[in-house]
Amino acid sequence: MACTPVTSSVPKSPPQASSGPCGPAASQRPARGPGGGRGAVESSGRRRLARVQSVEVSTRQALARRQRRDLPADVQAVASAATASQIWAIPEMHLARVVATFIADDGEISLWPVVARLWAEDVAVTVPAIDAADELVFVRWHRGAELMSGRFGIPVPVSTETIDVLNHDVILLAGVLFGPRGARAGRGRGYYDRALAFRNAPGAPMPPAGPLLVGVGHVFQWDSELRCRPTDVAIDAFASPEGVRRFDARCAPWN
Repeated sequence: MACTPVTSSVPKSPPQASSGPCGPAASQRPARGPGGGRGAVESSGRRRLARVQSVEVSTRQALARRQRRDLPADVQAVASAATASQIWAIPEMHLARVVATFIADDGEISLWPVVARLWAEDVAVTVPAIDAADELVFVRWHRGAELMSGRFGIPVPVSTETIDVLNHDVILLAGVLFGPRGARAGRGRGYYDRALAFRNAPGAPMPPAGPLLVGVGHVFQWDSELRCRPTDVAIDAFASPEGVRRFDARCAPWN
């Protein structure tokens, strides 16, 4: 909008600052104090960028979820078998004694071929569940265990036996989108990020200590534009039917 100056022959009091787009020129505005300046502008810009990115990512997430739900059963089965082969190409899988998996939902890659082999090799298997405190825990999944409907209708074992996150060797994570440097977008509730927040703690070692984090998804769930948000925990690898991407340089917020 153009700002047109108004002239008048009637004397006026000194002009007051306007809150609109035609406010005082930069030279007339008060100087910013120590708490303002470039840092405050950059912080505000990051917040605006986060809101824009959030809208864009949520749209791409919805498309990816719709696409995987629409996959025919035979295509899903082929994709799951191929992904299992890729997961077993990860060296850490052959040394692991405790592995977190997930029970496929919403068109996700099925890890059943992986779980069956883990059981056959006497490896402890867990799956994520939401506890009474609304936090993610890893529940032991024994062969032949009864399943019940957990939070959000996702099946979980009927078990109270949990294994601490740090006692895992590998964690296979579900997700909706995966991107460069270990970026991952789930369903937006942040359960995994809170459970794995120790990796983002001040002074946390690099490479991170603890279990290897491997995102699992269909090829079309790879999003080269995806970036980490401030509370995101970067994963170490992404496994799909076409292969495994390892991330040597993991993302930090705003990378």
